[in-house]
Amino acid sequence: MRARHLTAFLALAIVAAPAAASDGFTPDAAATWSARSLLMAKVMDDAAAGQLNKASFATACNGLTGEQMKHEYGKEPRWALAAQLVICSGYDGWAGKFQGSKNPCAMLKKGLKELEGASAASNPPEVIAAGAALRTTVSLLLEATGDHRGACHL
Repeated sequence: MRARHLTAFLALAIVAAPAAASDGFTPDAAATWSARSLLMAKVMDDAAAGQLNKASFATACNGLTGEQMKHEYGKEPRWALAAQLVICSGYDGWAGKFQGSKNPCAMLKKGLKELEGASAASNPPEVIAAGAALRTTVSLLLEATGDHRGACHL
């Protein structure tokens, strides 16, 4: 009898899980997402100062997993979680981190596509501004790596 209850519970949980994802941000999640996105966009400040290095990319994404666990279901939209996650995978690749992407440019392109959700009028103003800043940074990084014949090196 317990196996039947467990199976029914798991089936119900799986069906209900997509409904738990939010279409919008809670106020604390919007502030956290925006602050992280601005930190990720800050790598261009390092580049402009001639100080862009592996630490610039590593610092931008340190602690992202814990942050996303806190603000996951029902607190921010999936595009917001996905955008930061895939962009950080690319950043971690350039930083030389253990689970960083072997193809950072592909991750940045995917993240740029996810960031399209940041421009929705239903988002808080800080999310729209942070999304625009991160979109600009990612676009500039992709443009800068385009001269390397597809090798995706900075």
